[in-house]
Amino acid sequence: MFRHGRHAKRRRLRISLRILFLVFCVFCLIYPFLEPYRLKISRLEVESEDLSRDVGQLRIVYVTDIHESAFPYYTKSQTDRLIARINTLHADLVILGGDYTDSLDGATEFFTRIRYGKHIQSVYGVFGVLGEHDRDMDDASTTQLRAAMVAAGITPLINDSVQLRIGSSIISVAGLDDVERGWPNFAQTAAKVHGSDFCIFACHNPSILEELGASTDADSRRGWVDLGLFGHTHGGQLPLLGDLLHLTNGISPEHIRGVRIENRKPMIISCGIGTSVVPMRLFRTPEIHLITVKAAR
Repeated sequence: MFRHGRHAKRRRLRISLRILFLVFCVFCLIYPFLEPYRLKISRLEVESEDLSRDVGQLRIVYVTDIHESAFPYYTKSQTDRLIARINTLHADLVILGGDYTDSLDGATEFFTRIRYGKHIQSVYGVFGVLGEHDRDMDDASTTQLRAAMVAAGITPLINDSVQLRIGSSIISVAGLDDVERGWPNFAQTAAKVHGSDFCIFACHNPSILEELGASTDADSRRGWVDLGLFGHTHGGQLPLLGDLLHLTNGISPEHIRGVRIENRKPMIISCGIGTSVVPMRLFRTPEIHLITVKAAR
């Protein structure tokens, strides 16, 4: 009887292990298709001496790599829900990081639809840079896209910066052209940025981080960026397959996702919102970034 009971326990254990293995296999097959429908808010607090005490704090929302397309990719209705979610965060500034759809014409249509549909709300403005999917090599072809962005209430930043006076602080919002299909120019981008500004810098592709560290602002000062915002990689989207999806080629492993400190300043590489090539993610949850910048004590 004792031997029979022992065999029965072993048999139940084997059955349990097989069931667990089956559940694990089903999870591995199904979950990557479900994760793109999740959305998290990634929060970060930053202190800066370049932000005056009368400002108190700034709430900056950063969103990148929407890749709006037809089902099973990121759909128009999902974009509408994304904008509604952004608007619940009561942002002072909203920065968009590029790759709005998968083509230049698609990006133009994307902003035209925002113009007549759900608007992105912020106190001091919405700014956007371009990704490789929003461009072709002819700079003149982006004219219509720029116009669509402006009509939708979004300031395009392509090798340019905008200075905002908030309280007694100057906030510079700078955007570099896309690395792969544009003509990035650091000197032109930083030409209006000064050492006393709090500078928010956006570029779609984080492969320029090393060049950014060597660049200078209008005062010939390195380290002019106080907050860097990047995308493009989708965090790898599917671990170990980032190169095959052409998302992480030429990008250092430490610059694929997360928050990195360069020149003592935070650089955020976002996992983005949508997907490329395949509508799948694995442990690279879509994310909106909410960065709260506070005046240094």
